[in-house]
Amino acid sequence: MNTIQSKTFGLLLRVCISVLLLGALFKIMHWPYGTIVMLLSISGILILYPLRFYFITEKSTMDYVKLALVVLWCLNYLTKVFHLYQLPLFFNIVLLLLFIWWFINEGGTGLSFRNIKIKGVLKLFYIAIVIFAFGCIVLGALFKIQHWPYSNLLFVIGVTLTSILVTVDHFVRA
Repeated sequence: MNTIQSKTFGLLLRVCISVLLLGALFKIMHWPYGTIVMLLSISGILILYPLRFYFITEKSTMDYVKLALVVLWCLNYLTKVFHLYQLPLFFNIVLLLLFIWWFINEGGTGLSFRNIKIKGVLKLFYIAIVIFAFGCIVLGALFKIQHWPYSNLLFVIGVTLTSILVTVDHFVRA
């Protein structure tokens, strides 16, 4: 796959993931249109990821694992939304095993800050924003469970920042 196609598919997938996070936020906060937003983003991922996979010239085993993981996960969600049928327990176990396989092989690389293009104070600021966003999500969830004040504010800030960071990360990583 040439670099331009890879960057284009990567950016479009990241935008779909950002929209998916915002749709999940809408659903959790019981705001309107959460299901529709999630449905559109899942459909986008289900279309874009196999296209991205098709254009990869040298496919590795992990590429096939990721394709199966994404497609099974999207189909699982879509069947639940449309109440078509529940995927048998076997498919959920396969989905879990594929996720574990992916996490063991590549899961930690996404959390690394080594391949960031920006340097100096800007890199430290970016890392601080990432930590702040995830901290807001964790604290917002904890506050929500405990019924403490400001839980919604913390959770909304955290998920919104994370959805922005998913797209911005495309431009920041080498």
